[in-house]
Order: sequence, then structure tokens, then C-alpha cells
Amino acid sequence: MNESRELILNARSHRELVNEFIDSIDNERVSKKSYGSLLRIYVDYLEQKGIDKPNEKDVVAFKNDYLKIKKKLMGSSIQKYIVVLKKFYQWCYRRKFYEDVSIDLTYERIESDFTREPLTLAQVHKLLLKAKRLSSQSVSNYRDFAIVMLIVMTGLRTIEVARADVTDIKDGYLFIQGKRHSSKDQRVELPLSVKEVLDEYLLMRNSSAEALFISHSNRNPEERITTQVISKRIKELLRSIDLDDPRYSAHGLRHTFATLALKSGVSVEEVQMILRHKNINTTMIYLHNLSREDNHTESIVESKIMGSDNFLKRMKGKNHGK
Repeated sequence: MNESRELILNARSHRELVNEFIDSIDNERVSKKSYGSLLRIYVDYLEQKGIDKPNEKDVVAFKNDYLKIKKKLMGSSIQKYIVVLKKFYQWCYRRKFYEDVSIDLTYERIESDFTREPLTLAQVHKLLLKAKRLSSQSVSNYRDFAIVMLIVMTGLRTIEVARADVTDIKDGYLFIQGKRHSSKDQRVELPLSVKEVLDEYLLMRNSSAEALFISHSNRNPEERITTQVISKRIKELLRSIDLDDPRYSAHGLRHTFATLALKSGVSVEEVQMILRHKNINTTMIYLHNLSREDNHTESIVESKIMGSDNFLKRMKGKNHGK
């Protein structure tokens, strides 16, 4: 019997290994929580399938059959699972707890964020009105309405929304933990309409939970909402207004904020500061997209070519040979 086979046969349960792996992570609290969330979804999948000792094929099936087909996740979301699974199994193998069965997992091709389509002003109005109408049905729907308002009016990332605490709201600002920051040292001004909706949500939820946005399901009441849930709920709202397309997403609302700001005359430098882009070239892509949108060169050239009445008639006429 080879060493790899022994490692698998003699291994403890995956749930136990995952818990030990999470405890061993010497990182920020958020990393532990996000790693744990992804790996426990994987362990739940194994248990539902009755897989006690997963092999390479089982791990690949989790990616292809479960994440891609059943959950319909995008490449960037699948990538997170792949990264964490590889880290987990490499950790197991280094400690001789389990064979590295993630070796056949391949990384996904990820589209640039800027292939995400921003909403037009009319679509924003339609989305907000739909979310507002649904908000009267339940506290979770009102929470979703508040989240949409917050993102589209401030350009926050979903991770920044998920990390927000009630106490982060101070003097009309929301203090956030930005990308690659270890503390909540950045502040975002809350427009009055957003502040009113947030205040109403906090009254409705009647909870002392630390997190600003929490789960209202019976399964995990008052737990901090995850980025996956935020993305899923916004995707459902987008579908409800007939925007059922991979180009429209929760992150697309951030792009919508940037696009509307630039269209309204806000400078690129100001948008860079508000979106907290480290490099202005990232912000410039929004401007390039706007320039492309307003560029009607094709129509001008078409008019030049097709402008002759005689030529246009000949083009529209039937083909009578050579």
C-alpha cells in the first residue's frame, strides 16, 4: 500500500480537518470566516453525496457539477473555492493528514470586472422601485432594498457592505474596511435617502446584532450576511426587472454608480477617490467606456457611404447578376 492511499484511508473526517485548518490560519478574522464558509459548503456537499474519502474526481465534480451547473456561479466566485480548496489540501498533505486531491483542479478564466454592464438611469429607477415594492413583504426584502440603495448611491463593494457594522455609522458617514485594509479607516458619506432607509431597516429588524446587515432566515438568524447572499439577492432583483444576463450583477451596481457620476460631470479624480481605486487607470476604464458610448463614428461613416440616394437605391435593389 502506497503512502498516498494510507493517508486517505487513515484520515479523520473532513469536517474535523477543516475545523483544524481554519484554527491554524494566522490571518485576519475575515479570512478565517470566509475560508470557513467556503470549506463548510464543500464538506456539506461531500456529506450529501455520501463521500467519506474524496479523491481527485470528487473534487473536480464539486467544481463542475455543483458550483458551475447547480449553483451557476461565475468564474470569479468559483475561483475563490479553488484557491481555498488548494490551500486546504496542501496544508493537509504537508502535515500528512490527507493526500492533495486538489491537484487536478484548474483555475477558471475570469472576465474583467469591466465587462459588467452598468445600468442606465431608467434601469436604476426600475430596480429601486421594484425593490421598494417588495420591501413591504418582509424584513429580509427591506434589507435587500437598503443594500441596493447603499451600493448604487455610494459605489460600495459587496465585501464592504458585508463587513459593515451598526456602529460604523457615525455623523452621516459609514466607516468601512477597504480593499487590502486591515482596519475601518475609510469613510463614505451616506446620502440622506440612504440614511433614512438604513434607519428604517434597523428599526424593523429589532436586533442587537453587531453586523449592519444580517440574515433573517430560520436557519441562521441574525448572522452577518455574506457576499454570496448579497450577490444572489441582487441578481434575483435584476432578473425581476428583465435583466437576466451575466453582465448585470451586484458588482455592476458599483459600475453604475461610477458611470452615472462621470456622466453627471464628476471628475475622474473624484470618482477615483470615492471608489478607493489605488490606480487612476482603473477609474479611467469607466471614462473610456463612456467615451465609446458617446462615440458615433460608425454612424458617421455609414452616413458618408450610404448617403448617396442613387447608391442607397442600388443597395436596396435586387441582385440581378453581376
